[in-house]
Amino acid sequence: MYGPQIHYRGKEMEDVELLKELVSINSIFPNERKIADYIERILQDSGFETQQQDVEGRFNVLAERGKEGKPILFYGHMDTVPVYGEWDSNPFELVDRNGRLYGLGAYDMKAGLAAVLRAVQEDTDQKIKIAFGVDEENNSAGAWKLLESGFIDDVQGAATGEIGDVSDESLAGRVITLGRRGRAVFEFRIPGFSIHGAHSNGQRNATTEAARLLLALEKMNEELPSHEVLPKANQFVSMVESKATSLSTPSEAVIVLDRHLVVPENAETALADYKKFLEKLYSDGVLEEINGKRIEVSIKKRKVPYLMPYYTPKDHGFVGRFSSIITNPVYNSGYSVADECILASKGIPVVTIPPIGGNEHSANEWVSKSSYSEMIRIFRKIIKM
Repeated sequence: MYGPQIHYRGKEMEDVELLKELVSINSIFPNERKIADYIERILQDSGFETQQQDVEGRFNVLAERGKEGKPILFYGHMDTVPVYGEWDSNPFELVDRNGRLYGLGAYDMKAGLAAVLRAVQEDTDQKIKIAFGVDEENNSAGAWKLLESGFIDDVQGAATGEIGDVSDESLAGRVITLGRRGRAVFEFRIPGFSIHGAHSNGQRNATTEAARLLLALEKMNEELPSHEVLPKANQFVSMVESKATSLSTPSEAVIVLDRHLVVPENAETALADYKKFLEKLYSDGVLEEINGKRIEVSIKKRKVPYLMPYYTPKDHGFVGRFSSIITNPVYNSGYSVADECILASKGIPVVTIPPIGGNEHSANEWVSKSSYSEMIRIFRKIIKM
């Protein structure tokens, strides 16, 4: 239909052929419409009732089938990041090199999409819901729209084939990802006042005060909370801005800080921590008021909420279904946010069966062929349990 190499053949397509077709469709956000149309057609051929959910002119694909039991949700995102770096091959052509399949989105997360599409071609009466969203690589607008729609209110749990930060190919078919850190962005506004630079006489100004704060924030990393399963919280400065026109000291500086959060943190508790941190810096004399003003910190505004951390306990019954069909399962958690954080915010238990791969968001992205096959096998067994 849309892939330049393979003509659409529905259920006749083999596993790697389907992944090859998905990779050939350019779905760099916000251009997911072609892949949405293509996926919807496959789902219809597999007996699903489908709809496309409008997300400000972009479209999630929703599908459901079956009559028995409480529905299982399979979730994935259809978009990819842009082409980064110098590739050794065409990013939109899946290339097999010694069992590694190279292509844009092959790992993140078109192998996960293809595994679901192949698995649900099996006949089963199990009630299944599928939601493939847009915009995960940006602000997750598709997942937030899905959450508001009520489509997933009745599911027993969510399964995904999202990446899980695993590149060891010996672990194919064994890894179960049970959580992810959250993320929020904070803005520090450092006050100053503008005077002629010739008369500053070494006084503290917005820029020098920002430098002191930057050094303190770097040391703060050591004090950030940890979690028994999730990777330790961390933070990094993504922007520093301070400038003055003409020969003057700057009247303000701005620091933007990106923070990865762990359970039970959220954006508001992290904000409270930063306010306490600033108070201590002032009381210890590290920072000083400038022109009677102190640094202010706030959560940086954006159109949709930030994604919060989650963890699905290993002893949860929904997790147990996956553990029972995987030999010697290895449990891990993701370093960064994904749409699963939004699903989990609704109280839905989330299990990720990640492919093995690497180079996501960079050149020569790859996914292990054997781990892709294992995902299909696991998802097929789940819908027949």
